[in-house]
Amino acid sequence: MREAHTILVETAVAAPADRIWRALTEPEQVRQWFGWDHEGLADEIRFIFVDHAEPAPPDRIALAAGQELQLVGEGDRTLLRVAVPASADAAGWDAITQGWRAFFEQLRFLLERAPAGRRHTVHLTGTATGAQALAVLDAAGPTQRWHDSPRQRIVVDAEERLLAVAAGAPLGDGAVSPVSLTVSAYGLDEAGLDRLRRVWSARWQAAVGVPAARPATGRRDPDGE
Repeated sequence: MREAHTILVETAVAAPADRIWRALTEPEQVRQWFGWDHEGLADEIRFIFVDHAEPAPPDRIALAAGQELQLVGEGDRTLLRVAVPASADAAGWDAITQGWRAFFEQLRFLLERAPAGRRHTVHLTGTATGAQALAVLDAAGPTQRWHDSPRQRIVVDAEERLLAVAAGAPLGDGAVSPVSLTVSAYGLDEAGLDRLRRVWSARWQAAVGVPAARPATGRRDPDGE
């Protein structure tokens, strides 16, 4: 790691480093875990992971703005890291770390659970307390906890869908802040995807009071807002 960098996020993935490398460098693989569906997603992936990426096989990828992805292989387990230059803009810096944390967990889910089929997502946003946003997860029925951090909770439901709630403020402190839900599902046909959108939009409206997703445009803030 270059001395000017600070390690901000790291996630242990139960997969060999060469498998993670492909997931980070092949656009169709990136599409299976990065971000969420919107009309500019393919361009966004190309901007970040192709046009402004400098791979240094087998374990480093330099990205725009001085960011760097790093892999530390340990057999069938790999530590995935992102390093980001220190910045005086604390809010922007924090947004980047939150975004990478969510994306790494989405990548870990893809590689550890190996879901079949193409990934589709439902991404919903609003402004609410953490408790309101987390209430939407109750509607999913029994779930398995996948990841917890102060401003994110990610679970897996009984249908092997990854449900990620994120907030601009700590989920447990009662503050109102921007909140989001990203539902990742694999192998759906058009009818299944339409149903997924309708069901989760209704659940999100009931929990947060926002009836529809805000379309994502351009390169998103990494925390999804």
